[in-house]
Amino acid sequence: MKQLIRQFLIFGIALFVLCAFTPSNSFAGVNVFAEGAYTATDLVVYIYADIDGGTVLRSAGVKLMYPAAELNVTSAEKNETAWFLGSESYMDPDTGTAGEVIFILGKLDTAAPAEGVSGTRVLLGKVTFDRTDSTMPYAPVLSMVLGKSGDFANFVDTATPAVVMDGSVTFGTMTVRERGDANGDGNINSVDYVALRNNLGTTYFPPYMDCNDDGSINSVDYVCVRNKL
Repeated sequence: MKQLIRQFLIFGIALFVLCAFTPSNSFAGVNVFAEGAYTATDLVVYIYADIDGGTVLRSAGVKLMYPAAELNVTSAEKNETAWFLGSESYMDPDTGTAGEVIFILGKLDTAAPAEGVSGTRVLLGKVTFDRTDSTMPYAPVLSMVLGKSGDFANFVDTATPAVVMDGSVTFGTMTVRERGDANGDGNINSVDYVALRNNLGTTYFPPYMDCNDDGSINSVDYVCVRNKL
């Protein structure tokens, strides 16, 4: 593993040198957005990226900023299915500074080193918070920016030479709703039953649709919503 990390660092240094002389691609297709679901006691935020337009990423870096007086981080995890070094994880999310969580992500598949990450609704990471009060409804002030500033290259593609895309990445919507607000309109009512019915068994859904937070949309969510009416 140490040898693999050493190889990755050498690769990263070479990549940075290439990137330093390659302009940002103004036609890049990377949009970062987030969805969150809260209860009276907690908030879970998922950070995604739409990586399209032929773009394939080697790395990504995002900083999630949150109100430290209202929220305490209980866990932060990156999507290790998409972002990994060899067969191992590396660089856990940085939660050392109150009010921010930094995700630095990269992919180096030793079996297919040319491959990167692309697609729509690609999960970057997830942060779980404890709330310091139970005010309902809740509308936390959240924002996202590039993970690292200065000379650091956050979003880099797999092209040769590599392209630093930091200047063209967009940070889109951050939608936070109460768990059970299945249609995301800011209210929990009978209309949410329709949204649940239309999404039974689906794989991709906003977290607030999953009323009981069991990772799937099923009949139990109907009961959960009914109990909140």
